Amino acid sequence: MKNTNISIYVPVYNGEKTIERCIYSILNQSLKPKNILVVNDYSSDNSLQILKKFEKNIQILNNPKNFGLSYTRNFAINELKSRFIASIDADVELEKNWLEILYSCIIKNNATLIGGRMYEKNIENPFNYWRALRIGQQWGDQDVVNPKFVFGCNNLLDTEKINKKNVYKIEGDYFKTNGEDIEFSKFLKKKKLKTFYSSKAVCYHLQNDNAESLSKRYWRYLHYGDGFKERNFIKTIKHLIRQFKRTMIWSLKDIFKFRFKIVYVNFVIFYYFCKIDFKYMKKNK
Repeated sequence: MKNTNISIYVPVYNGEKTIERCIYSILNQSLKPKNILVVNDYSSDNSLQILKKFEKNIQILNNPKNFGLSYTRNFAINELKSRFIASIDADVELEKNWLEILYSCIIKNNATLIGGRMYEKNIENPFNYWRALRIGQQWGDQDVVNPKFVFGCNNLLDTEKINKKNVYKIEGDYFKTNGEDIEFSKFLKKKKLKTFYSSKAVCYHLQNDNAESLSKRYWRYLHYGDGFKERNFIKTIKHLIRQFKRTMIWSLKDIFKFRFKIVYVNFVIFYYFCKIDFKYMKKNK
């Protein structure tokens, strides 16, 4: 079944390890989108070569340099002309009925933006399991009206009630690398537009982290949530003390629940977190 009123786009930057599974999962949807747009954000790996295998089924647009997520999202939703525009990240794999469920829910609930539920795929890796426990990109087992924000990694947007031009802020590293989903949700709430979280629209995160990549991801998660506040030495020490307390509380809970491999991850993350935080402080003081 094809819906000519729905398009979908995928921003990709160096996604060679996951983009093929991502595209296959879109092509296998029970509800077929009118257009599939992949915006290659100046990848330096084999992402573009992999995408070319799907040229008959998808539209590929290449950024002339690495502009980042917010720019790419703005570009995509203005390029696509359908009323409903879905978005998934390049490291996401969809269940077959993901789009069909989101579309049904957005109509039924008269929402402007709706997101689905993401599971971590490779939790045998303790770093991925830690990510699922601590910073999972979902809101749980129940549907939620107006969640805190709708995750940018998988969602469906109804463009009827918004001006699509520059809905995503694009200035600064904050919006280049992350944070665009939180800001866009705030934008919709200010306009009194409804958002929704569907626990039944399921997808899977294919990202495979190691200690350093997960630490950077977690640091960005806290840093963006903190609103990019300025740092000096004292503020950085206070920030690290708070993180150490979190690490100890998590570790005690993990020991109690026999998650011993995660205890190790807690302290590895804290070690790298300290290095990243001091480096940021020195660069921006």
